[in-house]
Amino acid sequence: MELKFSSDLDSAKRLDEIMNSYSGRDRGSILADEHSMEVTLFLLEHGKITVTEHTYSYDQDIQSDSEMMEVYSELARETRWKQFAHTEIERIRINALRQMRQEGKPSYDGEFMCWREGRVFAHCGNLDLPQLLLYLASHEQAERFYLFTYPYWTEDHTAKYYRFDLSETAIKGAGIYRESIWEKLRQASAASVVSPSFPQQEDDPASPS
Repeated sequence: MELKFSSDLDSAKRLDEIMNSYSGRDRGSILADEHSMEVTLFLLEHGKITVTEHTYSYDQDIQSDSEMMEVYSELARETRWKQFAHTEIERIRINALRQMRQEGKPSYDGEFMCWREGRVFAHCGNLDLPQLLLYLASHEQAERFYLFTYPYWTEDHTAKYYRFDLSETAIKGAGIYRESIWEKLRQASAASVVSPSFPQQEDDPASPS
């Protein structure tokens, strides 16, 4: 199902529910960063990023699947993930890898799970919009992004993921966002450079002639 967004509060709240599906401790909010929220909502409203919602069968006992655990363990060695912790985020990651099997062998680039040389990438759990936009700005080859959210338990044990289809305009928009961040940093750096001045004391000895 394709989701529609506008540059309004209802759309911002809907996007926040998607990007921050875990409501526990340290939950972030896209409302905390107005600039990245406005950029993302603009790209969504004008169809430069399209989002579709998908439901899949969530396997709570997926850690008993030896084949998927082998795929996960091999990938986890490239990360700082805690293996065999039997946490919910670990189960979400393994379920995500199962859903993404058609994309081939996964890799990890320090931020996201990737396939097809970075054209496709995915994340599990909560994600800040600045992190997503800055990643897009430095990965012009990106075509699709998948976000696997925390499952809301239902009788049929289903969960959701969201597919973000990215246009060239979306990548350029992310680049403009990055440049605006750099410009703010440059301005802040320039404003913080103050040449020290030392007032001359009346009893200072005269300079030698």
